[in-house]
Amino acid sequence: MSLMPALLLAALLQSVAGLMSDPDQPSPFPASDSESDIAAKVAELRAFFGSSEQDTRQAIATAQQRALFERLEARHAARLAGVWVENDPGWHIVVRLTGDAPVADEVHGGADGPQYVHFRTGAALTEAEMLRRMQAQRAWIHSQIPQVDGLALDVKTGELVLDIEDERQIRAAVSSVRDHLEVQLGYPVRINWQSASSQRFPL
Repeated sequence: MSLMPALLLAALLQSVAGLMSDPDQPSPFPASDSESDIAAKVAELRAFFGSSEQDTRQAIATAQQRALFERLEARHAARLAGVWVENDPGWHIVVRLTGDAPVADEVHGGADGPQYVHFRTGAALTEAEMLRRMQAQRAWIHSQIPQVDGLALDVKTGELVLDIEDERQIRAAVSSVRDHLEVQLGYPVRINWQSASSQRFPL
């Protein structure tokens, strides 16, 4: 990556993260998703950074996706079970929701092509509730499985994922703990066995 696109990317990351940046640097966010506002932003950033049109459009598209991501989280907070990005191919955001009430997919303008939003319903619990239950069980998990290297929610599947150092002699005990934990949480638990070489094997 050349110096100019690198500076553009740095400005983008600062703006997306809400960090303090040079007030003289332009924001990567266009005024709207209209093609005229996108074109104006492309011209502004290219003039400031000296970047190529492709690099500039990709940076603006990433900023647009981040802003859209946050709007979707706020709009669907009451049903939100998870949001993630799938960018291959194209620009896609997937929103997982509780309940069966359908939500129509959306298409938003983007600097590097359309930004697609896909809704998936049927989740049993919101992400916030899953996190609350996980935090309530965190101390118990570590007391029962000292070998836990990490735990996190997989919002794509609605599972708690435990990364555990692979020791053959503890597998039966861990399976028993997992079964109990699933009852306590009210949602599935997946074990990722982590070998010394960090290769993971699902239980």
